[in-house]
Amino acid sequence: MFEGLFRSVVLIAGAVLWLSGLRLFLRAELSRRRKLVWTGCLVVTGGIVGLLLGRSQIWEKFLLLLGLLPVLGLADMFILRSRRGLSFWIRACGFELGTVFGMASATRLVCDNAGIAKVLGRPQERDVGLMSVA
Repeated sequence: MFEGLFRSVVLIAGAVLWLSGLRLFLRAELSRRRKLVWTGCLVVTGGIVGLLLGRSQIWEKFLLLLGLLPVLGLADMFILRSRRGLSFWIRACGFELGTVFGMASATRLVCDNAGIAKVLGRPQERDVGLMSVA
């Protein structure tokens, strides 16, 4: 019960963070072409992650990076020597994180439902363990 509640809270908070980052991204002073290219890179990266990792691994990596988001924001601040604050970089990284892992989850869902996971040599989540569940 608590796990389901925890997952729901994390997903809702992640969605809010993603929407906030999307708003920043859409208002950024980048050309339309750069925005499309960057979004394409995030989507392709998420698709590759979804092909390579199982659902539980995607969730674990998402939680890990979500927890490290303030550190990633600080790194962006200092590496880029930006005058923007930490909240800006957390929202920007949150958009990227949400896009990649959202696409990874969608890819994994489609692959699992289509039975593609076994073709790629990855066991489906429900098949892992001592006994296969059909």
